[in-house]
Amino acid sequence: MLFASDLDQTLIYSRKSFRSEPAEEAIRLIETLEGREISFMTRKGIDLLKQAAEETLFVPVTTRTIEQFKRVTLFPEEIQTPYAVTSNGGNILRDGKPDEDWNRFITGELKNGLAREEMLEKFQEIVHEEWVLKQRTADELFSYCIIDRTKVPAELQGFTEWLDSAGWTHSMQGRKLYFVPKPVSKWAAIEYIQKTEGERTVAAAGDSLLDLCLLENADYAFAPKHGELQEQGRNSIETIYRTEQEGILASEEILAQVLEKARQEANVVS
Repeated sequence: MLFASDLDQTLIYSRKSFRSEPAEEAIRLIETLEGREISFMTRKGIDLLKQAAEETLFVPVTTRTIEQFKRVTLFPEEIQTPYAVTSNGGNILRDGKPDEDWNRFITGELKNGLAREEMLEKFQEIVHEEWVLKQRTADELFSYCIIDRTKVPAELQGFTEWLDSAGWTHSMQGRKLYFVPKPVSKWAAIEYIQKTEGERTVAAAGDSLLDLCLLENADYAFAPKHGELQEQGRNSIETIYRTEQEGILASEEILAQVLEKARQEANVVS
C-alpha cells in the first residue's frame, strides 16, 4: 500500500497549531530555521510514522518547496523515503533528486495554461498593502502570499472564481494564500508514483483544499478535525475519515488508522 501524507498540520505542527498542551517530554523538535523552533511531532507519532514507513510505501506530500522540505530532519535522517512530493506536486524527489521525467511532463502541462505572470497581473487589481504583506513564488511553479486574514477584501471571492475558470486553484491556510495551476496537484504526482511502483491501493491524509484531490482519489482518506477542510465544511465527505482528536494529537490517530488499513491490506494479499 502507498501512504501519501501532507506534512504541515497533518503530521507535523508548530507550537501555535498544537491545539492541546502535550507534556514537553512527549514532543520532539523536528525542524529549525535560523535557530528558531519550527515544527514538532509527538514521540508516539514519530514511532507510528516509522512503523508506517516500514509497512507501506510512505510518500511525504507537501506544498513546501524542495528547500523547505529538506529542513524536516526526520527525512532522511531517521525515516527513509524513496519518494517525496514537494511544491504541491510540481516536483517529485526520487532518492533525494528531482525526477526529470516528471519535471518535463509538468513543464509541458504548464505551457498550455494561463501563465503565472498573467495570473499575478490580474491579482494586482485587488492587492493592497493592508492585507497582502508579502508575495512569493515557489520553485517557479506557483505563488503564495503572506496575508492579514482580518483584512481580506470581499473582492477576493470574485478573483478566486475567475482563477478557477482560468485553470488555477487557491487555498488559504493560516496566514498563507496559495495560487496554484491545476496541473500542479498532489494527486497527479501520487498517481504517477503509484503507477511507477505498481501499488494497488493508496491511503492519503491531509487538512487543506490542496489535499482534497488526494483524499477524493485515495482508497482510504484521512483528515484531521481542524484546518481548511474543516473550515470550508469539506470534512463532511463520507469517504474521508475525520479524526476525533485535533491538532498534534490528530497525527497519532491518523497514523494508527493507516497502520490498521495497511495490515488489513497485507492480510488480504497474503
